[in-house]
Amino acid sequence: MVNCFIHLRYRTIAYAVMISLIAAFLAGTGNAQAAATEKGISLETSVGFQGYMKQSEWYPVRLTLTNQTAEDLKGEVVISIVGSNDLIIPTELPLGTSIQLTASIQGELLNRSNSKIRFFKDSYKSGKLIPIFGNDYINARTANSYTIGVISRDPDTLNFMPSLNQRGYEITVIPIAQKELPSDPILLKTFNTIVINDMPTTGWEEAQVKAITDWVQQGGTLVLTGGVGYGKTADAFKQFAPLESSGTSTISSADSLASFGGTALSLEKPLVVSTGHIIDGKTELAENGLPLVVSREHGFGSVIYIAFDPSLEPMSTWTGSATLWAKVLKKNLTPLQPGMVNINNNMKWNIESIIDEFPSIKPPNFMLLMWMFIGYMIITAPVLYIILAKADRREWSWWLIPAFSVMTGFAIFFFGAEDKRNLSAHTIEIIELTGQGDAVRSGATAVFIPTGGTVTAEFDKRVNLSFYTIYNQSGNQTMDDKTQLISENDSTTALWRSVPYWSTRKLWIEKQTMSSDTGQLTLAYKQVRHAIEVTATNNTTTNLTNVSMLINGQAQLFGDLKVGESGQTTITTSTVNQSGYFPYGQMMFPNPTNRGNDGYNRERQLIDSFGNRNNGGIVPPEPIVVGFSTDHEQNYKVNGETIKTDNLKLWVQKVDTSFIDGNRVIVPAGLINPIITENATSQLQHYGNGSYFVGDGELIFEYILPNDHDAVYDHLEILYNNSTTASNLILTVWNEKEGNWTDPSKAAAAPKEYLINNQIVRMKFSVIGSVDMTLPQIALEGEILKK
Repeated sequence: MVNCFIHLRYRTIAYAVMISLIAAFLAGTGNAQAAATEKGISLETSVGFQGYMKQSEWYPVRLTLTNQTAEDLKGEVVISIVGSNDLIIPTELPLGTSIQLTASIQGELLNRSNSKIRFFKDSYKSGKLIPIFGNDYINARTANSYTIGVISRDPDTLNFMPSLNQRGYEITVIPIAQKELPSDPILLKTFNTIVINDMPTTGWEEAQVKAITDWVQQGGTLVLTGGVGYGKTADAFKQFAPLESSGTSTISSADSLASFGGTALSLEKPLVVSTGHIIDGKTELAENGLPLVVSREHGFGSVIYIAFDPSLEPMSTWTGSATLWAKVLKKNLTPLQPGMVNINNNMKWNIESIIDEFPSIKPPNFMLLMWMFIGYMIITAPVLYIILAKADRREWSWWLIPAFSVMTGFAIFFFGAEDKRNLSAHTIEIIELTGQGDAVRSGATAVFIPTGGTVTAEFDKRVNLSFYTIYNQSGNQTMDDKTQLISENDSTTALWRSVPYWSTRKLWIEKQTMSSDTGQLTLAYKQVRHAIEVTATNNTTTNLTNVSMLINGQAQLFGDLKVGESGQTTITTSTVNQSGYFPYGQMMFPNPTNRGNDGYNRERQLIDSFGNRNNGGIVPPEPIVVGFSTDHEQNYKVNGETIKTDNLKLWVQKVDTSFIDGNRVIVPAGLINPIITENATSQLQHYGNGSYFVGDGELIFEYILPNDHDAVYDHLEILYNNSTTASNLILTVWNEKEGNWTDPSKAAAAPKEYLINNQIVRMKFSVIGSVDMTLPQIALEGEILKK
């Protein structure tokens, strides 16, 4: 009994000791964590928009850092991505203060395993790593191929749009808060369209408004919706809004809306719409003369005015709303039918090999090196032997011949590497003219480094750069932290470490709006029988060479045009667009036949890459006018110095889909691409060159005509490729006047009867069995109404 008591006592004491030790350990751990927290940096991250990003497009990563150490900190935030470069952001963190930073990240799907955020006191290279508490990595999710950002009082605005996904679209609607809007237009690339609805824009930050403006100029679509709040919604964008507000009105009939949406729309009470004066743009939809949809081009994008509030009844629940919006956004919203690929090629990889062709680095002069080698053989053999024999010093050949060999080898190397002794740069730029006097610039640049080591490329403004990936000998991407981007408010620096001698390092420069007036190429048209004579006048600020029009697989040359000069060419109006790869570069710059020097290899490759950049996608490349210029303008410094540089610039301007000759409007074949609106076939596969494999059933597609000239079309021609004449393939055209499908040959006689709202041509293929085919093309002519 006593022994039991003693054992129990010792056991109780042991338990008490263990509990005390555990409590002490936990307390110590808690104190250590608290101490660590006090001596570190807390981090909160916000990625993209509602966590969404789009693959291959840039997106914002917002960092909120709070200094919880015992001192003010000055150092560098480092965002590391596996297989890519480090992004370095110099910053200061006052004690106890929260600092917000925005990093620009190119569209990669990142998570804990392939991204890391760190802070180094003083500098990344030699500073102390300060602990970060929170999610020290980037976590994003991918949005669908077409994204609509909505800034609205009602976050459910446009929630009906994803219903189109059941019809072949891929749409994501993302609500945005005004405070989320970045100040860099490239960070809005997640969105194809931004809709601002019932949201006052007065007082928005100037940088945010400019970012949206530049984003539109670079190709985005901004929609400003109406109703009672339109005036306040459009206030910040009134410099390019299509319509100036004057109040509101109501409509009792919705016939035009129902026709556009393809579904009946009954109004139980009048629909409130905004009214005003059209500043600039074309009316896409009107009801009894009242504009309901007006679009205005701005750069490569557009601004669209819609007179009603889509978040209110009946438009929010009307079954035709999604279809109506799809047609309003027809410029960049295309249905993805099975087997189709939406290609958005930014040219980065297309021109990587071109920037390796430095014009200033030429191959060694073969004849010079050959004569130097022949001279070496003559001197080291008979000449040196005779001289030493006469001097009776033949034993000197043991050191004279090796010495002369070394000297000759050095001379051959010195003269052979004459162009490779200095730093030099080579830049390829693509300058896309809007046709309104401004332009967007992008391109790639390469630096040749003769001695190796650490190299910097310093830009005196903030630009969005990305490295061309460096591969090691095994073919894998390097992950050695030897490439870094240092981003500051007014400058950007690219840094390479441990660069081998006689090597190149390359950068891609993302699209940016050019601040100066670049002018435009002015085109005039004159109809000559079944052809159009086109006159191009160089109203840019630069002399251009080899100006040409690339249209329907043909390269038509205007020639070299100095500023103010004009040139002419002729194109046909009824050539069927043959889809596929077009060797535009070979057409403009034929390969030399005499094996002579090819002075146009860069231009040939650049034209082929740009002209076929969307080959294989849903929408074939649009007709363009191109020209070239060269200069030696230095856009950045290398290791702090100005170096020799060669620049090749491709100037590009899109051609309108309609040509105007006096009061006649002409739409050549191949300029209007059909949109598949209904697929009731057993199989539909797109081969990527404009051809389809279609199974049994029906396929309906539409052509939306340009109506910015208020034209009345009096000529309609339907053109076929050979593949569309198969016996088991029947084509019919919708007759709007009679309300039925008819033979396409009748459409030419009375085209007005076949046009829906004088704007849409609807056709149908009926397939029995299966067939390979291409969609037909249309050519139109019409009379412009006098106003």
